[in-house]
Amino acid sequence: MSESTKTPVIVCGGDNGRCVIYGYAATEPEVGQPVTLTGARMILRWRGRPGGLLEVADLGPGAGSSLSPVVARTGLVCQQWLSVSAAGAEALDSWV
Repeated sequence: MSESTKTPVIVCGGDNGRCVIYGYAATEPEVGQPVTLTGARMILRWRGRPGGLLEVADLGPGAGSSLSPVVARTGLVCQQWLSVSAAGAEALDSWV
């Protein structure tokens, strides 16, 4: 399944939900269940967006944000998740 047929999402995981990962899911994540993301990047810090993580999901990261390098695949237990807009996905995918 190519990335274009998967859903771009931001998933919060870890014991306290502070592990914030952007990637592509084959199916919609379910809270409390494991999810596998491909093309995944950890969102280490987001800045320059007054709307917080919701605005990152809509528009992408702002100046001063920090994302990890891409990993092919990762898994985590979903605590919370956000759908990512096409514009947000494009910005997150191209962030250096």
